[in-house]
Amino acid sequence: MQSFFILGRIKELSIQELQKFAEIRIGRDFELKIDSKFAILETDKKIDYQIWQKELGGIIKCGEVLKEVKKISLEEIKKIILDFKKEKIFFGLSFYAEDDFPPIKIREYSVSLKKLFKQENLSASFLLTKDKPYLQTFTLLKNKLLEKGVELVFLMRKEKILIGRTKALQSVKEEAEFDFSRPAHEIKEGLIPPKLAKIMINLAQAKKEDKILDPFCGSGTILGQALLMGYQDLTGADLGEKAISGAKKNLAWLKTKFEKESQTKIFLSDVREIWRKIPPASFGAIVTEPYLGPIRKLNEQKIKEEILNLSSLYLQAFASFKRILKPGGRVVIIFPVFKIYPIKSSRSEVSTEGGQFNRVKEKEYYLPILEEILKIGFQQEKIKESARGSLVYSRPGQRVLREIFVFKKKGQVHFSSR
Repeated sequence: MQSFFILGRIKELSIQELQKFAEIRIGRDFELKIDSKFAILETDKKIDYQIWQKELGGIIKCGEVLKEVKKISLEEIKKIILDFKKEKIFFGLSFYAEDDFPPIKIREYSVSLKKLFKQENLSASFLLTKDKPYLQTFTLLKNKLLEKGVELVFLMRKEKILIGRTKALQSVKEEAEFDFSRPAHEIKEGLIPPKLAKIMINLAQAKKEDKILDPFCGSGTILGQALLMGYQDLTGADLGEKAISGAKKNLAWLKTKFEKESQTKIFLSDVREIWRKIPPASFGAIVTEPYLGPIRKLNEQKIKEEILNLSSLYLQAFASFKRILKPGGRVVIIFPVFKIYPIKSSRSEVSTEGGQFNRVKEKEYYLPILEEILKIGFQQEKIKESARGSLVYSRPGQRVLREIFVFKKKGQVHFSSR
């Protein structure tokens, strides 16, 4: 059986999350094929698309692949739509290709299909997008297309086309409620997005019964997402009393609002001393975004000072993690990347003393602590084939970028005989 997954904005991160999630859900008995905008997963195991989509942060929509063709046939598409006809014929077409498919062509297909249905005395309606080759989640949800009809996706590969049927979409409503309706929520720059929290949890590859810790929990975004994903034993800590109070309120609200049950413990603690309050080797995963430094604009000297301070904090945190994490347990963590942008001017170059011109470039500053973390007792699981093995999550213009790492505690994992 083949399934398709439409990748999110940061493709590499979506792929890594899907790979790790599939390994936990169905083992290693699958094959994952990657294209520019989608992934095809082939397995004999049954996939619950609603659950997969709800728990994946980097996937936009997913569904089943119905057939493979060499060219588009309107008669064939018509038959597929009729197979999924409900009370009325209601359909939408989305095209995913390496080069954007012209929306005008989708209109032509849709109008032609409506005419074919009319020839058989069948009334049909369809959804269109104005400027994109695919229907967006908001449009699909607003018009209830999956409930009332069918969305067919056309996955354009070099020598063939896969036709799929969308079965599940990003849970936009639930994410909006989570993001804005929580009793303790500050709308400000720098808060971790709920989608990224989901991705990080999936990168940890923790089982539902594993204990998860966020030692920089803030208002509880990561813990809240873990709760909604079905994790049963969650612990959070933070240095701020306001953060602890907010996290407790938010998790209590989530349990009631979404009827979720989980054992949760949240307490005040400095990450450097947290090991004194937790039994050794008791957590299966640590998923966290520590303090990333100030988000205001900094000059180069101030950035270097911040890097020294944060490097010390992170290394002491990892020393604590080694004590409280089980052998084989993972740390999924965000490092800050400080970015300096060139000053805007009418020229893209600045003059040097010798009268020559040097092109102004963006500068990025990273925490130089990877070797020290390995010496503490961790091995890095690279999520990108690069010198640092990390993936960066950011938007244009950000001064502090999020660099995502996965580390695994060295040591043999002991399994129960049961």
